[in-house]
Amino acid sequence: MTEDTNSAFERTNDFEAMTRYEIEDHLEENGLVIIPTGSVEQHGGHLPVGTDAYAVREIAERVATQLDGLLVPFGSLGVTPFHADMAGAIHLKSETFMALFRDVCESLIQHGADKVVVVNWHEGNTSSIETAAGRLQEEFPDVRFVISQASYAAQELYEDYHDLTHGGPLEVLPVLARRPDTVHLERATDAADEEHASQMDDLRRNRRAYPIIPDVRIMYESGWYGDLEGADDAELAAEFVERVAAACADDISEALGILEDVDYRVGGDASSASEVE
Repeated sequence: MTEDTNSAFERTNDFEAMTRYEIEDHLEENGLVIIPTGSVEQHGGHLPVGTDAYAVREIAERVATQLDGLLVPFGSLGVTPFHADMAGAIHLKSETFMALFRDVCESLIQHGADKVVVVNWHEGNTSSIETAAGRLQEEFPDVRFVISQASYAAQELYEDYHDLTHGGPLEVLPVLARRPDTVHLERATDAADEEHASQMDDLRRNRRAYPIIPDVRIMYESGWYGDLEGADDAELAAEFVERVAAACADDISEALGILEDVDYRVGGDASSASEVE
């Protein structure tokens, strides 16, 4: 079965669906490209391994429409070493992911992109995105790189509903919105102990001191946790992706607006740095 598409997503925001001339015109007029990043990894027995990829695609399509950017075909794979030993995971080494990210960005910049936005769902990608984007930012001071963490936006928006748990409601909802045929909540019978799992998630997300987790089962023995009661609500799923996308679009727009007149050439002349070799 082919992947479902968001009917509101315009062809003129879909990089793959456009001609070279349409892309040239769009980049000359706007210059904004959006790179969606997710992962392929286990999410228990009730969600597909493409959960993160489906979630970010559903949200990023709406962001592209709202900001009139071009959604780039970056791919579904991400950096997921803590899931690598469990069936279904396809793990890219950080070096592989960063090399791919660099090549994609250099191609886009060469053809006129001057605002590169990453919409990310998978936390394991973050350090690689930041490292690769940081290196590119130094080389291309005329380009603005902005990272939007869609899963964190969802966590904040729905904090009164449920926390951001692996395989929990906040991951069910975007998949339900995009690929309802892949959601099987009746199979969700082995949730890990919530107290221990929540404690470990809080620890790894702590900004002041946090561990490196080599295997997700150290945090949640079954690979997932969360109370899924009521998570099969199609109306809530539709609302969820709209709200999260709108929040991401607002955050991105605000960041780009603040950066518009900021000079990145501090400390020296970078006049030749923006040329792609």
